[in-house]
Amino acid sequence: MRRSARQRGFTLVEMMVGMAILSVVAVAMAGTFLVANRAVSNEARVIAADEAVSGASVWLTRDLNSAAALPALPVTINILNTLTLTYGSPPVIIQYRVDNNRDLVRTINGVATSAARGITSVAITSAGCYATVTIQPSATGATAATFNVSNRPGGCW
Repeated sequence: MRRSARQRGFTLVEMMVGMAILSVVAVAMAGTFLVANRAVSNEARVIAADEAVSGASVWLTRDLNSAAALPALPVTINILNTLTLTYGSPPVIIQYRVDNNRDLVRTINGVATSAARGITSVAITSAGCYATVTIQPSATGATAATFNVSNRPGGCW
């Protein structure tokens, strides 16, 4: 088809081809964005779990090192089970539990504070003067952290 010199613009076929190319590029970009967003979201959950484990390990190490005695071990702290420790003079009573929000709650003489968020359970075992603590974060993809508590200033429990 011949065009006169005054006719300008695109034909319907040219517009349809351009829209098809634009659609393919837009779908490819959207897919890439979704994959990247999912990866960043998963990484953020793992980082939050690592921070929770770090915070919980500091409190647990301090309290286990200071405890006058440990209850019969092994102990698993979760929604159903708690751990109670006593130290100091006058006695300071520390209780650990995991609440329904998956927060590790540290209660000192009846005053509760959140020691860490996003914790499923804490398992404590002992061998002689050493305790092994395993903290299981609740985030998908996060791995359990295990650390040893030793070198108590007052000797063995």
